[in-house]
Amino acid sequence: MKGAWAKVLMLVWSAALMDVIAHQRDESDVSSTLAPVDIWFEPEELTLIPEGDVVNITWYTTLEGVESVKFTVKDTMVSVVKSESNYTVMGTADPDGNYTFMGHVQAEALFIGYNTITMKLYNDNEEEIGEGSLKMTVQLSYQALTDAFTLALSIIVAIIYINMGCTLDFTVVKQIIKRPIGPAIGVVCQYGFMPLIAFGLAKLFFPDDSQLQLGMFLAGCCPGGGLSNMWTHLLGGSLNLSIMMTFVSTFIAFGSIPLWVLGMGPLIVDESDFVIPYTNIAVIALSAIVPCGVGVCIQKYLPRIAKIMKTLLTPFSIFNICFTLSFGIYANRYVFSILTWQIMLSGFALPFLGYLSGTVLAIICKRKFVDIIAISIETGVQNTSIAVFILKFTLEKPAGDLTVVVPALAYLSDSYSSAYRNWHQENLRLPQWFKQFRYKQ
Repeated sequence: MKGAWAKVLMLVWSAALMDVIAHQRDESDVSSTLAPVDIWFEPEELTLIPEGDVVNITWYTTLEGVESVKFTVKDTMVSVVKSESNYTVMGTADPDGNYTFMGHVQAEALFIGYNTITMKLYNDNEEEIGEGSLKMTVQLSYQALTDAFTLALSIIVAIIYINMGCTLDFTVVKQIIKRPIGPAIGVVCQYGFMPLIAFGLAKLFFPDDSQLQLGMFLAGCCPGGGLSNMWTHLLGGSLNLSIMMTFVSTFIAFGSIPLWVLGMGPLIVDESDFVIPYTNIAVIALSAIVPCGVGVCIQKYLPRIAKIMKTLLTPFSIFNICFTLSFGIYANRYVFSILTWQIMLSGFALPFLGYLSGTVLAIICKRKFVDIIAISIETGVQNTSIAVFILKFTLEKPAGDLTVVVPALAYLSDSYSSAYRNWHQENLRLPQWFKQFRYKQ
């Protein structure tokens, strides 16, 4: 499980870099749509309403001759309008002349997401004489639980960073650096092919949903994860090459992820939505460098303690998987309520096409079979937990919770595979031709 540190190596640093392209919704997306001057609402905006809550809304108008009112919502899954008939149209104007008619309505938050409440005013001839709309965002009723999971995951990551610093094997790094053909192929696959594949899948399966497009594209920009090292070993590939490829790809992610997202991101989200918070980048980057640096110092100056820390890397990594598969799933169970065939198919298509592209390029470059296995798996098994981490921390709620569906699906799939690999290794039955290659090399 030597490569497990690579699964965690870039979680916070990549999150910092992705904060460069943190998607911040335009104010018009999180506040009330500016209604015409003759129609307005109180409250002026409905933001982060917990699921299950009912909100009272009062509307006002300066229009004359209002006889009836009709309310509609864009997405009935997110929220609905209650007490529609209780609009209380008043026939007399406000004494101060602020409005001619007013009324009340209730909106009930049902499920996490964005919605638009539209109100239309009609005269006695049933002709529409005015229209106003109100934006509404709904957050999870158990938002505190998901936030607690994210915080706990951050703490676990920081601890593993220290262990990772104690575990770094610079001898392996030097050996691969002398002939970096394998890592070079992996870099081309991961940062040349996968982002384009993810972008194509995003446009194919989610043509009208920029949030899911962003989640899919970001998943395709992630480096290889520690799970790739486990599967490489299981299938008889070159573990040393896999470790080095993970090491290289995670560090290249510093520049490749922001470049890809800044380059292709405007095709998904309007350029005005991208903000570059340089201060936050420095702070988050330091939060990753410090614990990793502590681990390296322990390895150099306190070798006995470093030896103990190395033994904790595997338990912490297994705990991280179990933590994600238990508390993580429970805290983010809403994901299963919005799964569609498009999300499931695209979530499985991304790693499959990664395996295929890695295999083809490795064969073209005439690599050994053990290297082909490593390159293929390293390309297909990406550290999508980075994408989940980034989206959770850089996007406003509930956008961050909605965009993680695709990368979370891929991450959970890899986590289940890893858990099965760790707890049932002796019961696994590999094809004979895989075993022959494994022990022949």
